[in-house]
Amino acid sequence: MPAAPRPGSIVRMPPTDLLLVRDLVPDFLARAERSGPPWTSRYLAGHPDVVRALRRDGGWSDAAGVAAALDGLRGRATELAARAETVRALLPGGVAAVAGALGWSGDGGPVECVVLVGRNQANGWAGELNGRYALFLAVEQLGPPEDLDLLVRHEAAHVVHDRGAAIRDWPEYGVANALFTEGLATQVTAELDPGRPDEEYLWFGRPGHRQWLDECRRRWPEILRRVRADLDATDVEHHAPYFLMRDSLLADGLPKRCGYLVGLTVVRHLRRHHSLRDLATWPLPRVREELTAALPNLPPPPLTSPPHRVDHEVDGT
Repeated sequence: MPAAPRPGSIVRMPPTDLLLVRDLVPDFLARAERSGPPWTSRYLAGHPDVVRALRRDGGWSDAAGVAAALDGLRGRATELAARAETVRALLPGGVAAVAGALGWSGDGGPVECVVLVGRNQANGWAGELNGRYALFLAVEQLGPPEDLDLLVRHEAAHVVHDRGAAIRDWPEYGVANALFTEGLATQVTAELDPGRPDEEYLWFGRPGHRQWLDECRRRWPEILRRVRADLDATDVEHHAPYFLMRDSLLADGLPKRCGYLVGLTVVRHLRRHHSLRDLATWPLPRVREELTAALPNLPPPPLTSPPHRVDHEVDGT
């Protein structure tokens, strides 16, 4: 078992061919023990490249709001440390499984994962860090270990997908590419952990989403019609109804995040004739072409999930 992190340190797990972990949680906890407001800015100032990445979407640009959110997490030191330890233990196996499923051998260097204390908002995401896609996991929002694997594998699939198709260069709010990238990442998790109902893959194990799935199925023709009309859109207003949770952008009443289900369903359709590793190399024009052809007659997802398998050889196209 690795030695416990030294207080105030940044844990950098030794790189393997596939993974490099930067754990910022010990630094957060050590600084949080000190009194006085400046501790939050010192925590962030110690990791300028991570802060630049976090501020890219504007969510970390409000210094007072960030300080208040971080200060509110000071009392959870034992819990946050335990969650960081759990994440560090899960990451090597999770990334290795995704690499095998997508046929990635480590080309371009290991996946970098930043484990941090966030703003009590998102639990995990893939985003650009120092010119490459990286995996970010915010420990204060993580679920139980049995469901954490779903999140780790989903977000790791985005990072590995980027190694094969440079998806970081695709439109941030592109409806077509979001359908494909989210569908592929969800399908990877489903094949690596078969037997769960679809709503668990789509909501990372969080309970209570069966009614959401049933509503999406009931409204499938309406959702599909809207998705087809917006397929070429690349603005947040058209993207939001399918992928975001913000109520202010969902006035039209579609089920939140219904695009994830459409994406999973269309990738499963494509999966009948293509391997996962093949799908992970498609350029964006190919993605748009395939989605345009598949969506018009795409049936709703079945009531029960189909059996899944992982194959590490090319099926043929």
